[in-house]
Amino acid sequence: MLEALSSAGSAHSGTDLFNLAERRLNWLETRQATLAGNIANANTPGYVAKDNAPFQGVLQNQMTMMLAETEPGHLPGHTDTVRAGRDAGSTSPDGNGVVLEDEVEKVADTNDDQRFATTVYTRYMSMFETVLGTGS
Repeated sequence: MLEALSSAGSAHSGTDLFNLAERRLNWLETRQATLAGNIANANTPGYVAKDNAPFQGVLQNQMTMMLAETEPGHLPGHTDTVRAGRDAGSTSPDGNGVVLEDEVEKVADTNDDQRFATTVYTRYMSMFETVLGTGS
């Protein structure tokens, strides 16, 4: 049933929310494993904290929007987002670059993102069940 709903959603020019949710959850799972590795290596001399590439541009093939320069003096816009954080170059005396507070914060953010993605997916499935008359 999920495959039929997913393929029905992709027949239109809109976004396949099931595929998007699956890709987002896979990315979050990979990020959680990466962050867990950082925490596990917090005392390893010379270890440098890692993180996944940002989850952005998923919809670029389906929806693109460019900012228009309406005046010659305007600066061209770009859609890149920058995530501010503490000095990423700080290391301990043994060369370890893991800051546990930062890693735990990233784990909590990733957990919140996972919870949000599964909530959206569940509600979306509930709408299908209601429309199909199979919901409780």
